[in-house]
Amino acid sequence: MNIIERGRAFLQSLKELSNRSVWDWKKCPRCGSMNTNKWGFYKRYPWFLHGREEMKVQRHKCKACGPTYSETSPLLKRGSSYAREVHRSAVDHWQHGGMSLRRTAEVLRSWLGKQERYLFWRPLAEGPAECERCHLSASTVHRWLDRAGIKAQESVEGQLEGIADTKNAGVDGLWAKLRGGGKRVVLMLTDSVTGLVFPPIIAKGEESAESFRQLFARAEQAGLDLEQLRGVTSDGANGLVSYMKRGLYWVQHQRCVWHLWRNLKKPTAEAAKQAGEGLGKEAAKLKRKEMRKACPELAEGS
Repeated sequence: MNIIERGRAFLQSLKELSNRSVWDWKKCPRCGSMNTNKWGFYKRYPWFLHGREEMKVQRHKCKACGPTYSETSPLLKRGSSYAREVHRSAVDHWQHGGMSLRRTAEVLRSWLGKQERYLFWRPLAEGPAECERCHLSASTVHRWLDRAGIKAQESVEGQLEGIADTKNAGVDGLWAKLRGGGKRVVLMLTDSVTGLVFPPIIAKGEESAESFRQLFARAEQAGLDLEQLRGVTSDGANGLVSYMKRGLYWVQHQRCVWHLWRNLKKPTAEAAKQAGEGLGKEAAKLKRKEMRKACPELAEGS
């Protein structure tokens, strides 16, 4: 199964688990016998995003094969004091929010336990008692990420099989300052429709066509069909333009509108400032406003 099918299968398994009836749980998961009876219960106290809850877990005993078994919930992770939603939120904070392990644990700990930073957000609220505080640590979040990474690594083979090749992509670079004063740029290629990020590369700059050749070559190794590619959106880096003229001559190149307007911001501000020179305070303010308003109209007319 590819990565999309695995995601759907996982979601479907959670739905099936949540829809299990009392009669379904009566069936022994080992031998399939219905000759079972309830065998007590135990309590769990997992942390959810809205706080801590007490949950009773029903146990059953099979009279046919002997062992006992417990009912499971799609909301809980086996062996964890935190619900599934907390695990997923931690991974999302770290990956999508770009937060460190320490900050991820701090924010979630504050939210779950209504403590620490939560009291900054709601200064009139009262903090919890010491026995009711959440103690989620950065090392715990690190352990969750390691487990998620191991599972993801095991499923790399075949994860893109059967997925249609994209025909539209976006290219951009993320600059980073290194220790010692050096600078490097992380070049990334993404599917404009699904948001899939192909393996990035690290380059010295965006002026070299060779850097972008390596970027597209790595994406091709990851499964991107360059012959099916029809459009690329970017900020207009010179190296990309140079490479596309030779290596991707059949692909249409579209400039990112946001980058265009960002590049025009400084000249527009200078033109508006010059237009208001020599006028009174109110007149200069009105003139600068008219100048800024006229710039988009001139751009549309061109």
